[in-house]
Amino acid sequence: MTEQDTLMVAGKARWLLEGGVDQLDDEERALLLALTSLEAGTGRSITAEERAAIDQMMARAGADGDEIARAVKHMVEAKAKTNRALDWSALKKRIKRE
Repeated sequence: MTEQDTLMVAGKARWLLEGGVDQLDDEERALLLALTSLEAGTGRSITAEERAAIDQMMARAGADGDEIARAVKHMVEAKAKTNRALDWSALKKRIKRE
């Protein structure tokens, strides 16, 4: 498995397992957990060390970890709503001003 095939950059899972999880704030942990869960949910291979790091983040997140996992699963599996009209006029005006 090459570094491009792995979920995390070299050394990141080890850093998380050796205390890096505690250095992240709740939002950073939630985002990292969501991204790694999304990648795992789409079939990306996960090393044993990466799985351990994800499990540690899930344990630290507690009930929120389960909620994040459910939300990611929903994002992956949900069908797009095609009949939803979006109004982008406020964003267009703001972009023109900048």
